Amino acid sequence: MALGLAVALWFAVGSEERTETTLNLALELANLPPKMIITSEVPASLQVRVMGPASVVRKLTQARLGHTIDLSGYKSGRHSFSLGPNSFSFPRGVTVARIQPNPLKLTLAVTTTRNLPIKPVLEGRPPEGFEVMEVKIRPAQITVKGPAPELADLKFVPTLPIDLTNLSGSTTVATDVDFKNLHLSVQEQVPILADLTIEAREATRTMAGVPVAASPRPARLTPSQVTLTLQGPWHQLKNLKPQEVKATVDTQNLGAGRRRLKVAVTPPSGMRLLKVQPDTVTAQGAKSS
Repeated sequence: MALGLAVALWFAVGSEERTETTLNLALELANLPPKMIITSEVPASLQVRVMGPASVVRKLTQARLGHTIDLSGYKSGRHSFSLGPNSFSFPRGVTVARIQPNPLKLTLAVTTTRNLPIKPVLEGRPPEGFEVMEVKIRPAQITVKGPAPELADLKFVPTLPIDLTNLSGSTTVATDVDFKNLHLSVQEQVPILADLTIEAREATRTMAGVPVAASPRPARLTPSQVTLTLQGPWHQLKNLKPQEVKATVDTQNLGAGRRRLKVAVTPPSGMRLLKVQPDTVTAQGAKSS
C-alpha cells in the first residue's frame, strides 16, 4: 500500500509541468580564523538558476534559503570556491542550471592594529562674518584594526564631513571616523566629538563723514567731520553708520580766538579705534558780547 502511494506520488511529480526560476540564496561565511579579515567584495547572495516541478519550485521561491561557506583553516591570500549542483540540498527533481557568481573568490588578510590621530574634515563655511578659530577632536587618536598593508601607509584617520554652514557660535558636534573604501574598523567603539570654536570675524573699516561735536561750549569747527579707521567684529562694522560714532573736542577752555583741538573718539562697544584723520580740528570760539 505504502509502496503504491510512493510510486503514485513519484509519477504525479514526474508528470507535473516543469518550470524554471532564479533563487537568491543568502551567503553566509562561517568560522573566519582569528585575526583574519576578508578584504574582497562579498556578495550578499548567490543567484542559482533551477528547474523542476512547478509545485516544488514554487515552494522553494517562498522559502528562506541560504548557503554557508566554511572558512576554518584558511590562511591569508586569494581563495577560489567552485560551486556545483552538489553544493546545494534541493528536493529531488530539482536541477541546477546556473550559479552566479561562480567560482566565488575571496581574499583573506591578516589583521593588525595601530594608534592613529583623528583629523577633522570640515565642509562648507560658517555664515558671513564668522570664522572657525579652532577644532579639537575628542579623543585625539583611536586604535584602528585592519589589513597590515592598508594600515602601513596611513598617517591619520579622517572624520565624516562636519557641516559648518549654519554654525555662528562655538559648539560641540558628534561625528565619526570615515574609513572610505578601506577594510578598517575601530578596535573599541567610542563617541567621537568635535569641539568647534567659532567667533565673529575681525575686520577693519575706514569710515568717512563722522561728525565732530564741540562740548561743552559751542564752537565752529573746521573741518566738522573726520575719517575714522575702526577694527572689530565684521557683522557690527558692516552696519555701522557715521552718526553712531561719538567724536568730540573739548571746548571747556576755549576763548574767543581760534585753537587746534584734539579729536576724542569713543568707539562702539567691541570695537577698537585705529586712526583718526585729521586728529585735530580748528575751533573758533564765539566772541564775548
